[in-house]
Formats: sequence, structure tokens, C-alpha cells
Amino acid sequence: MNKIKQLLIVLTICIALAGLAVLLCFLDPTFIPDAYRVTSMVIVVSWAFFIIPSLLFAVQLAIKYFEGKSPEHAFRDGVRIGVIAGFGGILVLSLLVSPITGILWYINTVKQIVLSKKNKNQYSDNLNGDDIFDA
Repeated sequence: MNKIKQLLIVLTICIALAGLAVLLCFLDPTFIPDAYRVTSMVIVVSWAFFIIPSLLFAVQLAIKYFEGKSPEHAFRDGVRIGVIAGFGGILVLSLLVSPITGILWYINTVKQIVLSKKNKNQYSDNLNGDDIFDA
């Protein structure tokens, strides 16, 4: 999938999830804008915005980690991670680090887009431009 298209789709979904989280907070009839509720709303909205990129970053990291390993070795490492962290532990950990890993996913994706555009422009300039050393 094209990285620009992936970035736009993920950004649209994240904005929709964050908007839904804000809407649900404001539709609560007991919502009184004090420091506790506003802080919790900010935390929930940041989780809603960064959870999809965080999961995509984790998938990319897992693919990179398990890429050159045999199926038996990959299964053994996966079971070890599952036993140590457990499903609930992985879920809580993903919620705690989702803003950080979400930002990392956005940075890596934008960097890949810029590098691909730069390489494409450099390749087309090399094909179209005449070199002074050409005979």
C-alpha cells in the first residue's frame, strides 16, 4: 500500500476516534469541567488518537524481529513474550506507551514518504538531466 494513502487513512481514523472520545465525554450528563475530568478526557483522547499507529508500529516491529527466524524459533519467542507479559499485560502496556509509539510511527512514516519522494526525484533527474561528462 502506498505510504501516503496509509498515512491519510490512519490519520482519518485517528481523528474520528479522538472526536468520538471527545463527543462521548461531553455527552456524559455528569461531566463537570474540573481538573480531574478534563485530565482524564485528555488522556482518553490521546489514547484514542494514538492507539491505531501504536498497533501498526508494534506489528512493524514484530515483523522486523521475526523476519529471518525459523517458524519454530519465532513460535518459541512468541510464547515466551506471551507467558511473561500475558494478554492483559500487553494490552495495558500498549495503552501506556501508545502516545510514544504512535508518534514514532508517524515520524517513521513521514520519513519514509520524504525519502521515497527524494529518491524518486533524484532518479528522474538522473534520467532526464544531461551530465557534463557525457560524450
